[in-house]
Amino acid sequence: MISSFLSRTFATAGLALGLAFSLSVPSQAVEERDAQKLVDSTYYAYLDLTEGENGATIRSLMKDARAVMIFPGVGKGGLILAAEGGSGLLFARGTDGSWSYPAFYRMRSVSFGLQAGGQKTKIILVIMNDSALTSILEGKIKLGADASIAVISDGVDGELSTNTARQDIYYYAQTDGGLFAGISIEGSDISTRKKHNRAYYDASHSPADIVIRGRARNPGADRLRGKLP
Repeated sequence: MISSFLSRTFATAGLALGLAFSLSVPSQAVEERDAQKLVDSTYYAYLDLTEGENGATIRSLMKDARAVMIFPGVGKGGLILAAEGGSGLLFARGTDGSWSYPAFYRMRSVSFGLQAGGQKTKIILVIMNDSALTSILEGKIKLGADASIAVISDGVDGELSTNTARQDIYYYAQTDGGLFAGISIEGSDISTRKKHNRAYYDASHSPADIVIRGRARNPGADRLRGKLP
């Protein structure tokens, strides 16, 4: 009786472990697939953002930037509670001038203007200094409170060659139709997407491990990295 009971117990435990493993593998694969989709979407969003009316200004700012964040599809949504935001990528520039592999982030509580309507909005944040980058890497950051921000417009890069105090972060946004979205990111929160980072690099790396220490690589992001100035 005892041996029969133990056999059934071990068999049940083995079945449970096997089921848990079989469920975790597809979940990891789905998360990795979603992460790559975000990388691919970000590639096309970056092309749209930098080929538009203020594209030259964005590229000029990026040449002196410490890091950049790109959100390919920020919008309003939610089932029970309405959410405003979307997912995106953070890249940091290394000492040799090259761009890191991306860390995955989300932005929440974006304030949409009338022109945005129900469209998805692309947003790029050009991060100008170590202080702003460190705030992002250390956890949640509230834009405008923990880092100063300013919208990108023609000529704003002229601040970099004057005595005017430069902002920590410059941003630009446009709808899928290529129109300026008329939004404000003042007060928005930025936080890491740990599951995407873990799935994309098949390890539990912190954002700093990825973008500062260079401990993670995925060739799926090389096309986008190669486009950054």
